[in-house]
Amino acid sequence: SSGINAEYGDKKSATAGFSATQLTQYYMDTTTSLDSLIEQSGSEDELLGELQISFIVFLLGHVYSAFDQWKRLTDTICRASQSLSQRPNFYKNFIRTLHFHLKETPSDFFVDIVSRNNFLVTTLKLLFEGLREEEGVVEELRNRGEKFRTHLEK
Repeated sequence: SSGINAEYGDKKSATAGFSATQLTQYYMDTTTSLDSLIEQSGSEDELLGELQISFIVFLLGHVYSAFDQWKRLTDTICRASQSLSQRPNFYKNFIRTLHFHLKETPSDFFVDIVSRNNFLVTTLKLLFEGLREEEGVVEELRNRGEKFRTHLEK
């Protein structure tokens, strides 16, 4: 895999002609970005593969840019609330993947030394809120998300 660009692309051209409401939605919910990433990578599974490769390259090779890629992908996936009802199998697999990633890292690993802010807590909070509140999310996915949240809070 040559890797995909988890940056959000050219936001100016992507949002040309958007209303204020559409702009707010575009920046808060990353469904459009996630759809684009899945299209770039070829499939949902390929995107999850990119997430896994980024994590492994960082963990084993200590390549910080791979960690940045992993964080951007994780953030985009977690904030794509509308996708929760559209891509239930993708999210079930994402939660499983993330569960194993987190088992491989120390609990304080994601805390930013400067701000003491844990990016993953913030990002996952948005995912869990979406799983609870978004309409059309299948029950099995809601349950898996709730189990994952409970596991993380132990």
